[in-house]
Amino acid sequence: MNESTNNPASDRTGIGEAVTTALRQISFLRVMLVLAATVVVLVGMRLGAPVLNPILFAVVLALLCSPVYSWLLRRLPTGLALVVTLVILLILFVGLFFILGASIARFTERVGFYTSQLNGQVNSLETLLESLGLSNVNLQDVVKPSALADALSAVLSGISAFLSNLFLILFIMLFLLGEGPDMMNRLRASVSEDNQQVGRLTSVGQNIVLQYGLRAIVNLVTGAGVTILFLVLGVDFALMWGILTFFLSFVPYIGLVLAVTPGVVLALAEFGVTRAVLAIVGVVVINILAENVLSPMMMGRGLNISPTVVFLSFIFWTWLLGGAGALLALPLTLFVAVIFDTFPETRWLASVMGASSSETGTPAPDAEVEHT
Repeated sequence: MNESTNNPASDRTGIGEAVTTALRQISFLRVMLVLAATVVVLVGMRLGAPVLNPILFAVVLALLCSPVYSWLLRRLPTGLALVVTLVILLILFVGLFFILGASIARFTERVGFYTSQLNGQVNSLETLLESLGLSNVNLQDVVKPSALADALSAVLSGISAFLSNLFLILFIMLFLLGEGPDMMNRLRASVSEDNQQVGRLTSVGQNIVLQYGLRAIVNLVTGAGVTILFLVLGVDFALMWGILTFFLSFVPYIGLVLAVTPGVVLALAEFGVTRAVLAIVGVVVINILAENVLSPMMMGRGLNISPTVVFLSFIFWTWLLGGAGALLALPLTLFVAVIFDTFPETRWLASVMGASSSETGTPAPDAEVEHT
């Protein structure tokens, strides 16, 4: 009789070690498979960004318009409700782009004049600094007269990129609004009634609508404040800078800076350092009041995502999707957090991002997304 027959405990230990080793290998292979799949998806998203961006914009826009569409649907037939929603959006966008287009056209005509004025202001500042004994300071490297032209080209490229896809975005949005309820019903019918993933998807859509709706109100107040400030200071095209402030403030942390910098440079070119400093101080005060007084009051029912994660996600999605990723950073990050929270293996990542099961599954009453 051999030794293994005489020692069954040794056999059980060997079998246990073999099973443990096999499970570790399976776990390692699963992690490698997930990482490989993630790399493939990210590469595909980066290469397919021109096609993917309009779809993502349409999804977010459909979520934002869903409360209005639902309200119309209770009073009008489905087709008529879709047409009314489309007409409202077209009037809104056409009006905004007409204002921006007219302002940019006039700005383009005068950009040479503003550049020459800025050159004169920079030369005056350099003369003043030399009289104070700071002859080594070269303001031409700090305040470049070509800044206005660069800012204008950036604005024009962003607007033209959005306009080129506007009608495609609107039509995709209409299909999503029209088919969205039926798609959700079919999804619920295909899974069990107590399926948590479907409930989380529904809840995250509601949270995005809530978050962006409240964010839009805060941005509207900020944009109105910037418009009034620049009107009081006499800066040209104050309404254009206010509109850009409203839209670019959806970009975390740097959006407001990008929106008001051309206006501040214009104030420097037109009126000199004093009024430019007043413009900067005024924008800072408006931002503090909006973000530290109004935003906490209104967004107490918002989403609890770590500010660090919001900023890093802004960098990541901008790199992955281009300029569209900056505006889509918050909703995309929320969807990723929900996906992480769905699987036990990645639930810790959702916790690191600041979104636990209870927060992604239901609107958190005391949570907030810090923005700027």
